[in-house]
Amino acid sequence: MNPPAPFLVPHESWEECTVGGFRIPRGTMLMVNVWGIQNDPEFWVDPEKFMPERFEGPGGTKNGFKWMPFGSGRRGCPGKNLAIRMESVSEELVYMTEGTAATMSKAAPLMAKCRPRAAAAGLLSPF
Repeated sequence: MNPPAPFLVPHESWEECTVGGFRIPRGTMLMVNVWGIQNDPEFWVDPEKFMPERFEGPGGTKNGFKWMPFGSGRRGCPGKNLAIRMESVSEELVYMTEGTAATMSKAAPLMAKCRPRAAAAGLLSPF
């Protein structure tokens, strides 16, 4: 369970509060050690061992704030929902047999040429 960075984006406390017995004054910069959370043996059995089965089954990834690969809150990764729903497809699972079907071919093949926009032309180096 290796997050891309050990800490989440820094946050600032809006008001004074107490977390885990520690007083946090208003305006304090907070940095969440996501690596420490995801590798805490109090929450995970063998946290440094690769065990994908810990996330299998219904709600496998919904384990509170013990597993936070996408951060959380307003500054969390906007692609989180897509990434969790995404599934890999292997060539064995795709039905690729040929058969007859009604298809329409183009009278002339499509010819496309990529050209940089005028605003971006100076940014590209010629090769």
